[in-house]
Amino acid sequence: MQTGDADVARLVHPEQGQGSRVIILVLGLCALISVISVILAAVALSRPSVPNITVNGGSRQDSSGTGTTSGGNAGNVPTTGGKSVWSVAVGHDFGIHEYINTTGYVAGFHLDLISAVCAAASANCYPIWEPYTNCWDSEVGQHSHGGQGLLDRWYDACIGWSQTVTRLQIFSFSKPFAKNTPSYLYYKKGMTVNENDISNKVIGIIDGWSTDEKCLARQTITGSSNVTVKLASTATVLYNMIQNGQVDAGWARVEALTEFVNALTQSSNAYYCSVAGISVMTRKDSAFNAVWNMGFDKIVASGKFKQLCTDANSKHDAAKRGALQCVNT
Repeated sequence: MQTGDADVARLVHPEQGQGSRVIILVLGLCALISVISVILAAVALSRPSVPNITVNGGSRQDSSGTGTTSGGNAGNVPTTGGKSVWSVAVGHDFGIHEYINTTGYVAGFHLDLISAVCAAASANCYPIWEPYTNCWDSEVGQHSHGGQGLLDRWYDACIGWSQTVTRLQIFSFSKPFAKNTPSYLYYKKGMTVNENDISNKVIGIIDGWSTDEKCLARQTITGSSNVTVKLASTATVLYNMIQNGQVDAGWARVEALTEFVNALTQSSNAYYCSVAGISVMTRKDSAFNAVWNMGFDKIVASGKFKQLCTDANSKHDAAKRGALQCVNT
């Protein structure tokens, strides 16, 4: 019996020792978890109760306490050498402002202005060639609306957009850099027309421009019943529609068809669709206009803006594309 008891003791004792070690290990893990919890709680308490969020290069506070996220390519703006990086959409068919040069690149006053303003603001900006409708879009029978590219943060801003009542309710604008110019009805040269009566006529408009269907309807044209509207993607397309007889007249800002004015008859009556001149257009949550206005004020004060405007008329062939009409500074 003693030998059996000893054998039993030898079998039981190691298990009892192992159990003690397990208990000690569990207690140690519990202590470690407690320490980590205390550290995490301390870190959480040390953070501000309202998170700081960077939106397009500018810092703002989210008062909800939940924070927000920004989607798209322009949401979290990187920096290069301490300068914020901003993307600006430009078009290609806007007279002296934007055109495609003989080498196939987009050129014009807007490119010169972006370079000068952003350099003065110590901001790194780069242009992106985009269809105009991605900044602002029109639909026949509907109100014009913000373009998908700007609303969805494909870029930070669109340059070359006049301030209209509708646009001001959706987007923000920089200080104007070019004047608020009038719009006209344009007809094929040699046509007999009554510009005070467009009833039963087909009128062409450029998609996305301030001279949209609603602005045409607001004008005090004596006869304007049963008007049909057709959209043109660019000013050049509108010109071709007029020449080919696809429309009876075109409805456009003076800058749009300057290049073709000798082949067209311009109405004697002038109309306005904008409340302020040509500017930079951004989302309302963007800080870019503050950056732009700072740089713009600097080049105005230094005289560089006036020189840019003067140089643009020769550099970008004002005789062909129309003279630049900068704001008075």
